[in-house]
Amino acid sequence: MRSALMIFAVLMTVAAWAQDEPFPGWQPEPGDLDPQQNIALGKVVTYAPDPNYGLTKAGATDPTDLTDGVLSDHHRGHLWFDSKCVGWSYGGFCSLMLDLGGVEPIGEVAMRIQGGSPSIGVATPVWMAVVVSDDGESWRRVGEYSTFRDGDDARFGVPPYEGVAWVHRFRFTDLATRGRYVGISLYGAGLTVADEMYVFRGDHDPDAVDLTALPESDFSVTRPHMILHKPYLCFTTNVTTPNPVGLLASTGHEEEPVTIVLDLPPGTELVSGDGFGRGEEDAPLAEIAPEAIDDGWTRYEFAANAGGNTKTWGRLFIGGDWADGQEGELRYATVYADGTRTPPVPVPLRAIEVPPTPQPQRLLVGLSWYGLGALMSWPNAIEDYRALGFNTVNGMIHWMRDVEENQDAWDFWEACRDAGFKLQDIDSPFHRIPNEPETRCQFADGTTGGRLCPSYRGPHYQAEIERVARQCALARPDYLFADIEVWNWRGPVDAENCTRCQADFAASGLATWDEWKLAKGYEMWTDMVEAARAAVAQVGGPAIEFGVYDWRAGKVYQFTWPFDEFYPEYLQSSQPSTYTPLYPYHIMVVGNEAREDREFLPRADVMPWISPGDAGTFPGERFRYALLECFANGSRGMQFWSGRVWDAEILAAYARVIRNVAPVEDVLMDGELLEGAQVQGAGRISGVVAGDEVVILVADYLGETDGTVTVALPVDGAMTATDLDTGETLAVAADGTLVVPLNGEMARLLHVTR
Repeated sequence: MRSALMIFAVLMTVAAWAQDEPFPGWQPEPGDLDPQQNIALGKVVTYAPDPNYGLTKAGATDPTDLTDGVLSDHHRGHLWFDSKCVGWSYGGFCSLMLDLGGVEPIGEVAMRIQGGSPSIGVATPVWMAVVVSDDGESWRRVGEYSTFRDGDDARFGVPPYEGVAWVHRFRFTDLATRGRYVGISLYGAGLTVADEMYVFRGDHDPDAVDLTALPESDFSVTRPHMILHKPYLCFTTNVTTPNPVGLLASTGHEEEPVTIVLDLPPGTELVSGDGFGRGEEDAPLAEIAPEAIDDGWTRYEFAANAGGNTKTWGRLFIGGDWADGQEGELRYATVYADGTRTPPVPVPLRAIEVPPTPQPQRLLVGLSWYGLGALMSWPNAIEDYRALGFNTVNGMIHWMRDVEENQDAWDFWEACRDAGFKLQDIDSPFHRIPNEPETRCQFADGTTGGRLCPSYRGPHYQAEIERVARQCALARPDYLFADIEVWNWRGPVDAENCTRCQADFAASGLATWDEWKLAKGYEMWTDMVEAARAAVAQVGGPAIEFGVYDWRAGKVYQFTWPFDEFYPEYLQSSQPSTYTPLYPYHIMVVGNEAREDREFLPRADVMPWISPGDAGTFPGERFRYALLECFANGSRGMQFWSGRVWDAEILAAYARVIRNVAPVEDVLMDGELLEGAQVQGAGRISGVVAGDEVVILVADYLGETDGTVTVALPVDGAMTATDLDTGETLAVAADGTLVVPLNGEMARLLHVTR
């Protein structure tokens, strides 16, 4: 769905134009350019995997961009445009290393990284670690930063996120360590960009440093190894849920056999697992017998194949009889064919019990881009999916079009329908029109453009319309939600120079090219919808609801797709894209964009897209607040990209949201946005009102209050506010005053009634 390089190039360009004040430029700090102090200067950086952001890769200078002593001089201070920088788009876990040439005393390691979110995904890493080594094989961790740890942002002086670009220098100081090799591991956000890293020589005796006293690390830029997406792992005790496991590997790494060793503490077990490059000849992970080891622990060993870098090398399903909130630790290691192994990696482990969760009848709650095959890998998939409160199963039917080859998937699809789930197909219409000369814009000199011609209606176009129609007739989905990014944010820019488009424009009688582009977009989408509807009606399927990623009420997408012309006949939901609730600023933006779209619509036809962690992972509580913001600002469902990093913690948080909103779904579906409510002092309020009932979300994400938010509601008498999470009741005074103690939460969802 997301073209990793395209989406940010588009958004970053818009952001650049939106900030008109010239940037004054950065200056090096004392010692930065002194090779006797900054001993990283001039060294070559090795990456695993290589940085992948196109604009910063220009010139192929990434190996030296971070150590050349040159800061970005982009006139807006936007690193993502500057080839002097290094960037990772949706990079996830990445590592980089430099060789100092000899063992040196190390006092500080630092790195300058873009943040501020001028576009939502532009953020500093959610986690960083600094490691050192004398030999490049055995590594020790000497510093760490994590957004998951309270106080780290303040400790590292990270500026607040307010939608304006800044660059922050992360300093790991007072290290008093040594090493010939210095490494940094980081877990990136949607777009992570840096322009310089530093290693400052310490004034201590390196021979006096005892590296063995420091924590071991499985850091490597040459050998693949298993990774987790968070610095801890959760598992659900009464519902079986997955935890994704990644593989960190250098770019171009050739597949090699490895063994994974997983040690689980007493009271826990490996229920099942999937992936890890294992073949059909390998025994399912559910059948692997554990080995009893010391102190009641159990060890699971299984063969795997380590190929290219990936966030979804495999999934682990861990269970146990721990009490809710019980904490402990697991360990894992990667063992190579030559017998060498990474040191055991200890990971904090926490149990979550999922209370009974009802399935909403009207709201759409599912996992969107979470593939059908991934769901099929769950033990007791249908039962556990229902237990989490989900009511919609998702599939990408295009990849199942060979029914015989995918019979198991089709049987599961129909079993989900029989079990009462709604079915949602995700597709990318028009992207599959072949890149043939006839389908591209035609230029007078005989050349063709690089993207789909908006006036092309030849056999490949007709075949694409028929493909979608056949697919819908086969799957009979309740929803078809599409992603159409066949042009960039400027739309079909080649059209005005295309001889075919010029002839079509002349024949159209329209006054402007802008009108013509909208007419072409309208024609394309309605052709597809009408064909799909006719095909489904012929087989007796349901009336399909249609929606498209980032097609928003009151807006035109890529100068081609006019939402307001489509809605509600050919399009039934507005789908803003906000992507990630990394910080309080992002959580509020998610709610604000949902509200903006709801204000244009007569009903709660908003389904925002956010990420469950692809654009940077985050704690479950932040995810919960983001979803509550959507529902409290007029949404009736959610969409997610992608399916790679759904874990037990995020799924449990989603189930908690469902328990919160299911009792008031009629208010959310039938109500209007709450108007006239005011916050007295700091804080935030969002809400939906239907008759005498109001659902409000009262929040203080920025920590600006003393833990209590006071609001004034536009009511005409005393009422009662019931916390939809805890059941606690609060009194609403006759004048509408409501005092909300947050009780350690950032937000509370309340149902206000007579």
